[in-house]
Amino acid sequence: MVELSLSFSPPVKKELHITEKAAEKIETLLKNENKTDHALRIKVIPGGCAGFSYDLEWFPLNKIKDEVVFEKGNAKVVVGPADLRLIAGSTLDYVESLMASKFEVKNPNATNTCGCGKSFS
Repeated sequence: MVELSLSFSPPVKKELHITEKAAEKIETLLKNENKTDHALRIKVIPGGCAGFSYDLEWFPLNKIKDEVVFEKGNAKVVVGPADLRLIAGSTLDYVESLMASKFEVKNPNATNTCGCGKSFS
């Protein structure tokens, strides 16, 4: 059995920056999927080759309890308090290239990232 123990100090600023492109994409996807009563939720989960990875999912607005809500235009992004400790100060962007189109978290707290950019530590 592997035991994982994490110790974090509280974030200095409870911030998550959302770029215009990310906000527009969230709004478009929610409208296309008829989920305008949802937000994009960012979770940090153990895994990936660098230690942690991001999990993005649609989250019903009426289920928000202790999550922190960030807004840009009509787009809402929710992050739980424990996850916010790992990504406070990050920027959520939406990037399009020949290789992929994806949401990307630019995390200033990450000391290492994997080669594919999907996990961090």
